Amino acid sequence: MSDLQQTNSEKILLSWVRQSTRPYSQVNVLNFTTSWADGLAFNAVIHRHKPELFSWDKVLKMPPAERLEHAFSVAKNHLGIEKLLDPEDVAVQLPDKKSIIMYLTSLFEVLPKQVTMEDIREVETLPR
Repeated sequence: MSDLQQTNSEKILLSWVRQSTRPYSQVNVLNFTTSWADGLAFNAVIHRHKPELFSWDKVLKMPPAERLEHAFSVAKNHLGIEKLLDPEDVAVQLPDKKSIIMYLTSLFEVLPKQVTMEDIREVETLPR
């Protein structure tokens, strides 16, 4: 049963992330590992809900490690989210899934949420 709950929680979180990042053509979140390595997705989630905090165009010009540091700093300074990740741990070929989920859950708790059943069904069709 707890596996089922975890799977459903992951689907809801992934649905929320995908819905949050949809307006950003440079971002396509498919999972909780490789989709996060370049730092764009973290910044897009924050920018979507708090666009006044930074310029998206400036983020696009940053190298991956700098983008990650930027997202983690903005989340800490403006959203009160502890810096649970280091850029060098995420800017790798296969970032740690549980660490990414833990950090995204912190964002999910403080940012607006609107996840529909349609969003969740879409996640179920993603390639594994």
